Amino acid sequence: MGRLEEQDFDEKRLARRQRRKKSQLIAFISLFTFFAIIVILVCFGIGAIKKVIGEKKALQEQAALEASIENENVVIETPSDVEEEPVEMSESDVLEEIVNGCLNELTLEDKVAGLFMVTPEQLTGVETVVKAGSSTQDALSKYSVCGLVYSPKNLKSQEQVSEMIKSTRDMSKYPIFVALKEDGSSEGTISASLGGLDIPEINNSDTAYSAGTNIAAAMFKYGFNFDLAPSVDVSENGKYGTDAALVSDVTVSFTNALSDSGIFACLYDFPASTSDSEITKDELSAGNYSVYQKAIGDGSVSAVMMSNGSFPGLVSVDTPASLSYEIIGGELRNSVGFDGVVITGPLDQEAITSKYSSAEAAVSAIAAGADIIYLPENFEEAYQGVLDAVSNGKITEERIDESLKRIYRLKYADKVGQTN
Repeated sequence: MGRLEEQDFDEKRLARRQRRKKSQLIAFISLFTFFAIIVILVCFGIGAIKKVIGEKKALQEQAALEASIENENVVIETPSDVEEEPVEMSESDVLEEIVNGCLNELTLEDKVAGLFMVTPEQLTGVETVVKAGSSTQDALSKYSVCGLVYSPKNLKSQEQVSEMIKSTRDMSKYPIFVALKEDGSSEGTISASLGGLDIPEINNSDTAYSAGTNIAAAMFKYGFNFDLAPSVDVSENGKYGTDAALVSDVTVSFTNALSDSGIFACLYDFPASTSDSEITKDELSAGNYSVYQKAIGDGSVSAVMMSNGSFPGLVSVDTPASLSYEIIGGELRNSVGFDGVVITGPLDQEAITSKYSSAEAAVSAIAAGADIIYLPENFEEAYQGVLDAVSNGKITEERIDESLKRIYRLKYADKVGQTN
C-alpha cells in the first residue's frame, strides 16, 4: 500500500475514532441528563410528599387541639364557671326589699309627713270633713301623711262613709292608714254614729273574738283598716277588770279577730292610763305588762299607743310617756319586747300642750323613739319642726327611716304574697 493510501486510511480511522468519542460523549451527557432529571423529580416528589404529610399532620394536630379544648370546656369547670341557681327569698326578705325600694323614692318632705296621723280636719283645714273633695286631694298631695283618724262627726251614713274613705285612699300617693277607735262600747266611732254593730258583752275570750270579728267586718265594709283598740288597763277603772289573766285572754282574742279579718290592731295606753301615774314597775309587771307581752307574743298586735301620763314611780325623769326615751326604749322595747310601730298619745292633750309647743313635742317624740306622731295640736307647725330638726342635724334622716321602715312593713305586708 502506497503512502498516500496509508495516509488516507489513517485519516479515516481517526475520523471514525473521533465520531465514536463524540457519540460516547453525547451518550454520556444524555445519560447524565436523564439521571439528573430523575434525581430532580425524585427530590421534588419527596418534598411534595413531605409537604402533604406535614399539612395532614398539622390538620390532625389542630383537630386534636380543638377536641382537647372542647373537652376541657365541658369537663373542667371552675366554681366561678358554674351558674349558681337563684336563691329563693324568704317573705321577710321580699318585704324588706319592697320597703327599702319605697323609702328610696321618698323625698325628705314625704318622709317627714309620713310620720303623722291626723284628723281630716287637721289635714285640710276644713271645719268638718264628710267627703273627700279637692281640699283633701290638695292636702294629700302636699302632705303624704301616714294615716287619717276619723271621729263620729265624720260618719253620716253608710254610703257617705264608704265613698269618702274610698276616695281618700285613692287620692293618697302611698298606702294610708284609715283609722278610728272602735271597741264595741258606746264610745266607739261607729257605735256612736252609724250603729248597727251586733256586739256581745265582752267577758271572756269567745265573746271578745266575736266582738272583734263583727267590728272588723264593719270596718272593712266602710274601708277602714286601723283600729285604735283595745285598751289595756288591769285596774278597777279598766274595761275588763282587775284579773290580768282574763284581760290577757280578752285582749289576745280581740286582736286576733281584728288581725284575722285584715284590720290592724293598736293597743293603748302604755304603760298605763294617765290616772295611774303613781304605779310602780312591780305592779306593771304583774298587770299591764303581762297583758302586753302575751298579746305581742301572739303576733296579732300591729301598734302600741303611748300614754301621755308621767310615771315617776317607773323612771326618774318626769316626762310624759309619749316623749320619754326611758319608757319607749327601756320599758316598751326592752322590758316588754315590742319592736313594732309606736304611736304617741294624742299630742293635743293638755299634758303635752301645757309644756311643749307642737314642734317641740313632735321632735321630742321622734327623738324618744316614737314612730307615729298622733294628733299634734298644730299639724303644720309640728311637721315643719321635724323637717327643720332633720335639716339642722338634731334628728338624722336615718332615724326617720327607722320609723318609716316599721310603718311601711305594716302597709306592705299584704303585698309579699303577690310578689312571690
